[in-house]
Amino acid sequence: MIDYLSARTLFRSPLVAVYDIDCSAPRGDRSAEEFSSGHSVVFPRSGVFIKHASKQDQLVAECTRVLFFNRDESYRVSHPVADGDSCTSIHFSQSPLVDFVSSVDPSIEDSPDRPFRSLAGDCPASIALNLHRLRQLLLNQRQMDRLAIEEICASLLAESVENANQRDVVRQPIRAVTRQAHRELVDAARVVLARRFRDKLSLGELARAVFSSPFHLARIFHRETGLSLHRQLTRFRLRHALERLADGKPDLTMLALDLGFSSHAHFSHAFRREFGSAPSQLRSSQKNSPRRHNT
Repeated sequence: MIDYLSARTLFRSPLVAVYDIDCSAPRGDRSAEEFSSGHSVVFPRSGVFIKHASKQDQLVAECTRVLFFNRDESYRVSHPVADGDSCTSIHFSQSPLVDFVSSVDPSIEDSPDRPFRSLAGDCPASIALNLHRLRQLLLNQRQMDRLAIEEICASLLAESVENANQRDVVRQPIRAVTRQAHRELVDAARVVLARRFRDKLSLGELARAVFSSPFHLARIFHRETGLSLHRQLTRFRLRHALERLADGKPDLTMLALDLGFSSHAHFSHAFRREFGSAPSQLRSSQKNSPRRHNT
């Protein structure tokens, strides 16, 4: 897996380090064992991969999730679809990280080497947009404002941990084998949606792809994630829209159609509802930003 990885350092300070990581690994089996180099929060931006924390414990990573890694944690990675993945990883220094996480969960003080208890959390629009702004700040500015960058990273950490803790609330008792089956069903649906987010999918077609009945899939997905399947599909499309806008995609109508929206108006409405501004406004603000020239 390491041979397929390309990492770019966007920012580094005694408090945080920010990296863009691209993986070109092909679809296939699990990688060799890997180890996390630091306590990090990872934000998948495109593609999909599966993190195997153990033989029984795994999760699907895609652009609507946030992943947590403790330093020296071992794991393996596999890609259920082709084209690899792209992520942004923020590494946090241990002492300030433990101080923060313990304010949310005091029991962390008993295991400071493993400050993250959750494997993953949700990535709502507020986090996706904040991450987008961070990357634009790092990629486009000639001079970096360290305070601003570290403050955005702290904000991303706080909201990510909060969301993960909220998802870990106690639910109605359910048999372990049933719970595992439900998680596997949701993970399978995530993979299909991540791979086919541009397609006009029906509930029946999606259910057949994951070997489930339509209404059972819809009910379980909503119960496990708090989102409808359609909402999840739209979130995939909008996250990819952010990536394309960051690359300077000029024709918003073509972008909308390419991502699976029925029209420019449909795309703009969904984008504004998700991120609070029109895609044309976001694109214009990026055009006006001075680009940093690397030497």
